[in-house]
Amino acid sequence: MAIMSKPAGAIFSFSLLALPAFFFALNVQAKIYPTRFDNVTWDNTNWRIQTTYPDQGHYQSRGSLANGYVGINVASLGPFFEVDVPVNGDNVYGWPLFDRRQTFATVAGFYDVQPTTNGTNFEWLNQYGGESVISGVPHWAGLVLEYNGNALNASTDPAQISDFVSTLDLKAAELSWNMTWTPPGGPAMMVQYAMFVHKLYVNRAAVQMSVTAAQNATVTVSDVLDGDCAVRTHYKGSGSGQRGATIWSAVQPADIPNVTAYVYSTMVGDATLDDATRRVDTLGQGYAGENASSIAQRATLKLQAGSQATVSKYIGIASNDAFANPQSLASSESAAGAKAGYNEMFQSHTAEWAKILTQDSVDDYTNPTTGMLPDDPNIVEHQITSVTNPYFLLQNTIGKNAISMAQNNAKLAVNSIAVSGLGSSSYAGLIFWDVEVWMAPGLVVAHPNAARQIANYRAEKYEQAKANVKTAYSSSQVNTSFSPDAAIYPWTSGRFGNCTGTGPCFDYEYHINGDIGIELENFYIVSGDAKTFHDLYFPLYDSIAQVYSDLLFMNKTSQLYGLSNATDPDEYANHVDNAAYTIELIGQTLNTSNAFRSQFGIAPNTTWSTQAASLDVPTDYNADVILEYKGMNGTISVKQADVVLIDDFLHYQNQYTLSDLDYYAGKQTNNGPAMTYGVFSIIASANSPSGCADYTYDLYGSQPYVRAPFFQFSEQLVDDYTTNGGTHPAFPFLTGIGGALRVAVFGYLGLKLQLSSFNINPSLPPQITHLNFRTLYWQGHAINATANTTHTTLSRIPQPLDAANTTYLDAPIPVTVAYDPTIHNLTFASPLVLPNRQTGLVKTTPGNVAQCLSVTSPDPYLPGQFPLSAVDGATSTVWQPQYANQTSSITVTLGDAGLVPVTGLMFNWAAQPPRSFSVQFFNSSDPSTSDIVNVTSSDKVSISQPFDASRAALVEKYVGNMTNITLTKAVFGGRYARLHVRGNQNTTSDDGVGATVAEWAIVGGAT
Repeated sequence: MAIMSKPAGAIFSFSLLALPAFFFALNVQAKIYPTRFDNVTWDNTNWRIQTTYPDQGHYQSRGSLANGYVGINVASLGPFFEVDVPVNGDNVYGWPLFDRRQTFATVAGFYDVQPTTNGTNFEWLNQYGGESVISGVPHWAGLVLEYNGNALNASTDPAQISDFVSTLDLKAAELSWNMTWTPPGGPAMMVQYAMFVHKLYVNRAAVQMSVTAAQNATVTVSDVLDGDCAVRTHYKGSGSGQRGATIWSAVQPADIPNVTAYVYSTMVGDATLDDATRRVDTLGQGYAGENASSIAQRATLKLQAGSQATVSKYIGIASNDAFANPQSLASSESAAGAKAGYNEMFQSHTAEWAKILTQDSVDDYTNPTTGMLPDDPNIVEHQITSVTNPYFLLQNTIGKNAISMAQNNAKLAVNSIAVSGLGSSSYAGLIFWDVEVWMAPGLVVAHPNAARQIANYRAEKYEQAKANVKTAYSSSQVNTSFSPDAAIYPWTSGRFGNCTGTGPCFDYEYHINGDIGIELENFYIVSGDAKTFHDLYFPLYDSIAQVYSDLLFMNKTSQLYGLSNATDPDEYANHVDNAAYTIELIGQTLNTSNAFRSQFGIAPNTTWSTQAASLDVPTDYNADVILEYKGMNGTISVKQADVVLIDDFLHYQNQYTLSDLDYYAGKQTNNGPAMTYGVFSIIASANSPSGCADYTYDLYGSQPYVRAPFFQFSEQLVDDYTTNGGTHPAFPFLTGIGGALRVAVFGYLGLKLQLSSFNINPSLPPQITHLNFRTLYWQGHAINATANTTHTTLSRIPQPLDAANTTYLDAPIPVTVAYDPTIHNLTFASPLVLPNRQTGLVKTTPGNVAQCLSVTSPDPYLPGQFPLSAVDGATSTVWQPQYANQTSSITVTLGDAGLVPVTGLMFNWAAQPPRSFSVQFFNSSDPSTSDIVNVTSSDKVSISQPFDASRAALVEKYVGNMTNITLTKAVFGGRYARLHVRGNQNTTSDDGVGATVAEWAIVGGAT
């Protein structure tokens, strides 16, 4: 099954006979594309990622499977438990646990209670109740093959493995592995594994192994429940079934005695499995692991040369958090799976997934005429992540059919999505703002039913949020009078939603409350479910508005309202006053809650209206920049998107949008998390008057964070904590995945969620010629949006949600464009065609023939500092080679546009100019020396904006170092232009990173 790299769009044919019985080819003709990762390919027909490299012991290479209730992470070599191999001494998860990084398995809501964590925010708060972090269950997927004392498991010597292929099938939500295992002294064996976690029957999962030996052989197979994965639990019990085919283990989350999770496994084999040899292994025996909750069962397989032997294990899992009798349920579900068999279970599982991750629920970049992706690796990767991103989010949600199948068990629908989902204990499995503002927006617009549980989680914690207000005595708000209607949510939340050391409620990130409000409002706008919003979510929203009102104070001098001792999203700036994003968010929350009050026949709160109209937003009027907080100066380094969120998340017409964008782009640290630059892309798309920086930022927000082989996101640009500022990255980082998933819809389509109309502002960057957006919902009604370079076409789809706003069943959907109040009616009868803004075609520098054209570099560059940055028409993005002590180059393909007289060159070197540069024109992609025209060069680049330490603390408009060259005699251009740079004037010996090039313009045209 190994697939060799082929040119983009190559067609492969697969023989079904070559696949084992449990592999189902959905289409025998597949469009296979190479990726930028060695040994990794993308099947765009069947949505499959394949890798031929088993990267053992590294978390980035491991896959996770989940169904919203059960989740598991498995080794790269197969469905095994695995402990990370240290890299530069690091094999630990990050804050707040800092425990050993390893594969993980759990069930939703399985949180413990413990006095504290290894890392925290306000440690003294734990005296009032301690922490609640995610606990694990025994790792249940292992089927370990043994021959003569040699095992096929996570740590098998790679020299024993050949012909390796691992596949993540995103249409089937299945992981599979094919390999040849040749143990020392043994025969070569073709081994195949496959596994899935059932999307419809949420208490079930299955793993299957088949093995074919080249010679007759006797091997042992062990079905393992590895208790080393059951971290932060107390052992409750374990055992085996009467007939020896089933084992089970039970654990309780630490110090939660009324909750137990049960894991049952039934191992079934074909005629090659010798039932008489079955035996049970417990702690320390065989492959059972070193934890008391470990248990395994083993049996002998008698292999005949060339004949396939098959063994399957059927998992049943349940806990008291959602089920009244979890042991009985886990046992019966394991037995039911065994009775149905792998193929039957797999068919019902994939049938359910096909109703959720549908073809029209992902963005499609293929050419509608040819059905092929462009010959552009960036667009190919866009297509891959347009599938993987929603997949990784959706597998951590419960489907409405699954809830129905579980006797409408409402307890399944109240768990939110942790930073890394159900297959990781990154960030202790806690719930942050990440889910409301990063994961939810791109998810809810296409999958509102899946996103409902995000709102339900906060509603379920509402009473605790009201009780949290009473803990103000532990904060600087001790003397503040709070309304009994106020509610406040902690920064982190687990089982209870109370204020903790990791999750303070006061004197910290107050914006979490308004972020929750944004998600609740978005769900209402998308779903049209007015009843649920009115009955369940609006009371919560109104209480958030009340606590915000109570927290504001009047500055008697300015007569403006402010907020003290807060932390904005930029967590490098703690305990500041008038944090800008939070202040503006408060204003929006107060106004929106009053609007809801009017809608629901409740008198608006006049105090809230007064406060919202008189907020103290810190602003530097000389620099035309909204300050992140009162007293901010120019030395600021920003961890993640902060002030720029005002223009993305909030309904705020900001006169400083572009200057904020340019200023804070230069202040972002390279050690920040993955979701930041999607925001920059969305803002640039909506507001930049020229160029294609939106596309550059789009790439920046995704590619540097994506890891092979399965295109999961890391939290960091660089995973090495010794060079990234000391962060042990969360992985997979669903926050970054959600941030990237937002860009196409909220950026290129320009969607702004509002109740009054379906509001868009479309513009595709020049690099994207076709984009069929995922099916979108507004007020519960489905809309298709399809864009080419010039126009966007909207069409209604007759598939409303169950609780859709009935007004629009027959009436047109009102469509508006940006801030234009003109209503365009979208009916079933005819599509609505709207012009795109095409800002990428508007020249930032008049006459620049290089803007937004294809550009490449043969030299390494810093993560996210793409060559495109030098020609995207924006000075806020930069190309930066990795090394200053070598000459680096970029080449722009000008094509016919370059065959004009060139009269000038313009360079913006940003903050780190090179020492030397040169420019060449030529007409062949592989030019000889005689074909090259040396246009201009300099061995001493002058600095127009030298660093001035005395002005470092000032907040000033961004201005880069400029070099403008007017050619004394026009030079006829070529089809290609190349820029060489060397050195970095910010260093003394050029022993560091290369220079920055923010913009290179080639000015040409008729003379």
